[in-house]
Amino acid sequence: MVLVGAAFRAGSIEPAAALAALLAAIGGWLAGRPAREAPIDIGIDDSGCIAARRLTAMDETTEHLRCVFAAPWLITLKSGTLRVRLWPDSVPGNIFRCLWVHIRWNPDRQPADRTGVTAPVQPG
Repeated sequence: MVLVGAAFRAGSIEPAAALAALLAAIGGWLAGRPAREAPIDIGIDDSGCIAARRLTAMDETTEHLRCVFAAPWLITLKSGTLRVRLWPDSVPGNIFRCLWVHIRWNPDRQPADRTGVTAPVQPG
């Protein structure tokens, strides 16, 4: 801050360019801030589906989510335009592990297409 003031006194900074840079920095800072949204509660409902609801007093609707990506380091869930990214450090560790195991071993998963694959024949 002191250097900027000294540069203005010495006349070595163009005021219009400095103002434009300042406005661009403020705009970048405002654009980089996350939007304020209600927290989301995620869990497994009675039917075994992953469900989410926003924790607001007015809205108690539950949305069913489907997994679009699951790895030990990230789970991504989607429902319409709602995308939820879960990192292991964003929830308690045992909750993340339980959700990851549920997604990994969910009975609704589609089996791999095994058509045309044959088992090896024992010689003899």
